[in-house]
Amino acid sequence: MKVSQDKVRGMFLGIAIGDALYMPVETWSAEQIADKHGRLTSYIRPDGHKWFDGRDAGTWTDDTQLTLVVAESLIAKGKIDLDDLASRHVESLRKDGDRGFGGTTREAIKNLASGVHWSKSGKSKNPKHGIGNGMTMKVAPLGAFRASAIWSELWVEERSKFIDNLVHFTLMTHNSKMAVESTLAHVYATDICLNHDPIKDFPLESFFKQIIKMSDFINYRSPTAEPELTLTSRLEMLRRFKVESLTQDVIISAFDSGTSYVYDSLPFSYAFLIRNPRSIETLYDVGNAGGDTDTNASIVGGLLGALNGTSIFPQHLIDGLWQKERIIDTADRFYDRFFIINPSSRKATKDKEGNQ
Repeated sequence: MKVSQDKVRGMFLGIAIGDALYMPVETWSAEQIADKHGRLTSYIRPDGHKWFDGRDAGTWTDDTQLTLVVAESLIAKGKIDLDDLASRHVESLRKDGDRGFGGTTREAIKNLASGVHWSKSGKSKNPKHGIGNGMTMKVAPLGAFRASAIWSELWVEERSKFIDNLVHFTLMTHNSKMAVESTLAHVYATDICLNHDPIKDFPLESFFKQIIKMSDFINYRSPTAEPELTLTSRLEMLRRFKVESLTQDVIISAFDSGTSYVYDSLPFSYAFLIRNPRSIETLYDVGNAGGDTDTNASIVGGLLGALNGTSIFPQHLIDGLWQKERIIDTADRFYDRFFIINPSSRKATKDKEGNQ
């Protein structure tokens, strides 16, 4: 289907809304949220929060900050440009500050700022670095790029390098196989939601088939190999659940309360999405379930917006969003760059492909 401007806006707004709405309760449990706030559905100040104390209600964090970094690089370059992405990460830290970076991202950006090349900046001596959800939270624009009208107009060479570029981009900050699995899965999950007609039933089987295929893309496991911890295995586990059995308690128990470990957070977030992919209650459900609340809600909010468009979000969540004009402007420029094809550029692309 043709992706509408409203869906692209919905994706960007959903990322920022989910991020800002549940920033004040990041790391809290479902019980702590319920005891303090009941069911949280409006922006609140993060008073007393160990990281975000003093920020205004409706303020987003690094999830949105780095999503905008990726989007602006794509808009400027028209493709994945690893040098540009590296420099924009450094510039964002310098200009906008650290809005909540995890240790992995912070270390890698500091490496880049000190002159380390992006092919080595993600390497760390800390064994826990590289397995968080710092990639999943920022790669939705790459899924939108994959879903765009301009995708089929790209030169064959650029399309063929897409997966390699996703891998290199991941390793720039998150040097682990699990991080690559999460990038590939979520890029294609975003593509599916943008390209699906919201009036039709959600394509559950094709959704799982695609994200599991992509998350498993780099594993190359032998049938005789020893079992290993993979994100693919967690997505396969989620696939085996009956959707109607996915209560909040079941999801929290199955995926370790949705922690910032991507092995937990991504299937946790997808579990809430597939229960009800057409309701704002899904965003409230995942945010109120605790864990890495702002990132989980940002992931789900982006997919809800990509699937349904802006109408899924109540106006008070749009109006109360910090720098909403910047979010909408980025979304519109992204749409203009990638979803509106200039006939002259189409002819030039086809001529070049024909001469290869």
